[in-house]
Amino acid sequence: MSLSDIKVAIVEDNGMARINLRNHLMEMGFSEIGCFSNGRELKAHARLRRIDLLLMDYHLGQNKNGVEVVQELQEQGLLKSSTSIIFITSDRLPMIVGQIVDVHPDALVIKPYTIRSIEKNISACLNFHHYLMPVFKLMDEDEFAHALDKLNYMLERNSRPRMRSQMVKLQARLLIKVKRFKEAASVYNDVLRSSDKIIWAKWGLIQSLYLDGQIKQSEDMLLALTGTQLTSDKAREWLARICIDANQYAQAEDHINAIREGEMSVSAARLKAYIYQAQERNDEAIQLLEKKRESNRGIRERYDELSLDLARCYLQEAEGKKANEREKTLQVAKFLIGSAGRKNLDQKLIIKKDFLYAAAAVMAGNIEKASELLNREGMDDMTDSDVLQMTDAISAWKGIGNDEKASEILALCKMRLSQLDDGNETTVANMQVVKREESIGERRPEAMKLNKTGLEHYIKHDYQKATQDFYQAYLLFPREVAFSLNLLQSLVEAEQGSYKTINTRQFLSELSRRQMAPNNQKRLEDIAKKVEKSPEIFS
Repeated sequence: MSLSDIKVAIVEDNGMARINLRNHLMEMGFSEIGCFSNGRELKAHARLRRIDLLLMDYHLGQNKNGVEVVQELQEQGLLKSSTSIIFITSDRLPMIVGQIVDVHPDALVIKPYTIRSIEKNISACLNFHHYLMPVFKLMDEDEFAHALDKLNYMLERNSRPRMRSQMVKLQARLLIKVKRFKEAASVYNDVLRSSDKIIWAKWGLIQSLYLDGQIKQSEDMLLALTGTQLTSDKAREWLARICIDANQYAQAEDHINAIREGEMSVSAARLKAYIYQAQERNDEAIQLLEKKRESNRGIRERYDELSLDLARCYLQEAEGKKANEREKTLQVAKFLIGSAGRKNLDQKLIIKKDFLYAAAAVMAGNIEKASELLNREGMDDMTDSDVLQMTDAISAWKGIGNDEKASEILALCKMRLSQLDDGNETTVANMQVVKREESIGERRPEAMKLNKTGLEHYIKHDYQKATQDFYQAYLLFPREVAFSLNLLQSLVEAEQGSYKTINTRQFLSELSRRQMAPNNQKRLEDIAKKVEKSPEIFS
């Protein structure tokens, strides 16, 4: 392909730097060059035209940073695998460099750069993509298994040694995509045998081991990475997510608390807020998000997203109140929804807000208003919707009695969830999806049935069978305090220090961090006394 045919996009908030870079590219022979100062402008352009080469600055002034923009565009399918991505930044902080590496750019250029440096990086990226275009085209069509076969064929016949490391890196990523986790781990191990300093291979190995079910080994590797500045925060976030998957929210909170508040990313703050919510500590979730929202007031897109996150917190708080006690909480939620993008007429944001307004109307008992909102133009199109927006839609449709529509969106939601790459976002979204699934599925009735059977066995002092039933009820509905307490009490009465994934003492510690009604709190304290009397059993 001639350079004049390659469609280039430059995203740089500094006008002079943008013009200079464009001039350099034109001197190289590029002619189709789009220039943008932020992610919103790029997104509008990407919806209309393909991008072959993206030059992305990290810091974009009072807008989302370049990594966040790339992640969003990739999730929405607006940036394809065949697009060459080069990041440009003046920032050498390990945390920033780590974020950039996470989105797998083809190159990273540090400012100030020379014309020769930028030309060399662009040429190398374009040559690599041209050479592997048959593979990237298959990836663009989500044909990952065929893409892997093609890549393996090319690797065997590769006559370009300089490209081999990038091809191997892509091979490992494709192995994960097609769920061949052991083979991916083997590839990463081979890379690390040549040099144990290659950080992308370490992260890849951890991911492969975790997805292959080797949780303990991946946790040990992550704990080792908490000792260095470059990897500590990301490792802590990952450990927190592993704990959440095991419903160990207190341990997840401890890992997140190890990250300095001033260095905590927005996605980590959102993760922490949802950890609070899972422990019924909604007030702390609200305080955290309010603080993060205020510190991002100058970055409008983040401010808007955090406003909607806060609104969801207030809606959850209203959900837990009696119908006649919800008014003030719902007023705050509606104010927050309205404050997001107050002067932004973007139709996508308007639809996102309308789903939340509809959910608020349902909780206020105004089904007519909710129905009117849900039947507005564009509300039926989930093509570009993120997972959190879909969970809002599920709540709203369920609220007006359309279970079929809610179930349809839930199925789409799960499919979209499987396509997310960002770990924190995936975990937060999954927690919300599970909550909506509980509200429209068969989880609660099935869990209640198992809990009832467990109580029957417990009364007969058959603690082994009772524990089996309570454990299954807990797995189906881990947020239900009664199921958790029943399981804990059965374990203690049976004098079992552990059962399957549950360590009795750790489970007690986990439940002690949750907010409970006074009667449940008293019951937990009584169980704790029994545990303390038998330290040799409950170690």
